[in-house]
Amino acid sequence: LMLGRSCCGRTCLSSSSAAAALTSRAGAQGGAIQPLSSASASASRRLLRHDVLVAAGSSTALRASGSSIIGIGGSIGIRSSRSLSSLATHDVAGSSDLPPNLTIDDRSTVLPSPPRQQLFVANATDADNDSVEEDASDGETEKRATIMQESSSSSLQYTIPLPDRLHVPIVALSTAEEVGTIHLSEEVFGMDPIRPDLLQRVVTWQRNKKRGKRKAKTKTISEVSGSGRKVRNQKGGGVARAGHSRPAHWRGGAKAHGPKGSIQDYTSKLNKAVRRLGLKHALSQKLKEGNLILTSSLQLESHKTKNFAAILDKHDIGGQYGATAFVVDHATANDVAEGGDYDADVTSSDSIGGINVNLKVASRNLYKVKVVNQLGSNVYDILGHEKLVLSLDALKALEERLA
Repeated sequence: LMLGRSCCGRTCLSSSSAAAALTSRAGAQGGAIQPLSSASASASRRLLRHDVLVAAGSSTALRASGSSIIGIGGSIGIRSSRSLSSLATHDVAGSSDLPPNLTIDDRSTVLPSPPRQQLFVANATDADNDSVEEDASDGETEKRATIMQESSSSSLQYTIPLPDRLHVPIVALSTAEEVGTIHLSEEVFGMDPIRPDLLQRVVTWQRNKKRGKRKAKTKTISEVSGSGRKVRNQKGGGVARAGHSRPAHWRGGAKAHGPKGSIQDYTSKLNKAVRRLGLKHALSQKLKEGNLILTSSLQLESHKTKNFAAILDKHDIGGQYGATAFVVDHATANDVAEGGDYDADVTSSDSIGGINVNLKVASRNLYKVKVVNQLGSNVYDILGHEKLVLSLDALKALEERLA
């Protein structure tokens, strides 16, 4: 082997067919280079060609056989693109002809193969301490992996199977404490499995209906006011030819490919039975996720948004980091018409449009919360919010309407 200066200014290691490896010894030898025996040379050749080699004594950066040798803290470590094979480890470790200042980094046999892992071992004089530290680090790694596995397994939440899933608690809105339980209707909340195809069809129908017909309209060339006579001569003027004064690229001309008005109808048709079934699957999905909150009542004592936001914070809803919520309320007894049928247009001192007055006013400035009556519950808003909050009156009305 010969030591030479490379183009980048660092000391490089070049090999010949006669020699295999050199080690640099620090301390008393003053960095003197000593050749190895034939057996050590053959072992060193295998290390330099395939494996990870660590030599103590110098911090000089070396290169050999396509593997970079990097000195760290007085030691030299060789990084190879291929990991240390178990066969090579057994052959080299079992050889007694290796010099004492050559050690093998065994961690490369157990670590995964990320690109260019930097592995190193300290000086040979601290080999015993290193082995103890490696055993301790391996033990800590196993302990850490066990803790992570236990924590991940404990954090898993499995879906409650039917029909036990239909038995849900009722919480108080102001305190978020359980005040009772109720058994939900299996026809409305017991859809299993959930059909995403139905949900997609209903969402597409809702978005198309909201888009509706296009109202904007622009005039075409035939509708723009202007003569059809030729503006100028076809040739000889030195300008572009023009047939009339209403082209789209002229001032006062037509609009190319503009909106066509009410003939652009984006609405689509979907059967009422499919819409009802999609709403059932959306409600069942929220129950299956554990994001359904049933409250005894949605009556608020104050119309202040600050008070309502403090109540929602107890349910982890709203605020900067809280969840979004779709709140569904139902009209009280004062909002029922004389014939016994619910009318969303009937108003009273307690509620308006099927929603408590204080609740409607307090929720206006909460962008993460949307409040509707039970007739306004829809698939798009249920899926668009993380939590679904239902009052007992709204639950009863939904089950009577959808069952």
